[in-house]
Amino acid sequence: MERTRRRFLAALAAGVTGSLAGCGGDGGAETPTETATATDTTTATPAVTATETGTPAATPTDTDTATATPTATATPATDPDQVVAVGPGEFVFAPETFTVPVGATVQWRWEGDFHNVRPDDGEIPEASEWTGTPGGDGKAYRTGYVYDHTFEVAGEYSYHCDPHQSLGMDGSFTVTE
Repeated sequence: MERTRRRFLAALAAGVTGSLAGCGGDGGAETPTETATATDTTTATPAVTATETGTPAATPTDTDTATATPTATATPATDPDQVVAVGPGEFVFAPETFTVPVGATVQWRWEGDFHNVRPDDGEIPEASEWTGTPGGDGKAYRTGYVYDHTFEVAGEYSYHCDPHQSLGMDGSFTVTE
């Protein structure tokens, strides 16, 4: 049966090749044709045998090993005068507005991921040097991050989360004399 199938395929291939050869558009001149021959090549593939390899286990030690792990968490003030939750649940600061006296420390605590605190352009007192969280507009922080700043300049401050400003994640506060 297999031999008959191979002959049929070879004859079919020869017929298609011969038919296509006459479609050259050369005004009926004879074109030599080649006959295709089907070839059946079978290659044996060796079976793959899984080999179990041992995974070395950790070896306990009696002393702690120091690991250099950088942390993006700012050093928090001992007693902040105002705490603001950053991203609790969604894209908000809680509270959204507040008032503190000059010299007060405000602490922002991340309860959501990928947020920052950036002052609105032109919306802080001119004498203030507050720039918000470190790293510029493109730097965002994860849950657990804490950022503190002590405000020495009285006035109105407006700020936002740069990645989520378009979603209305903004806040404001007043620093009073």
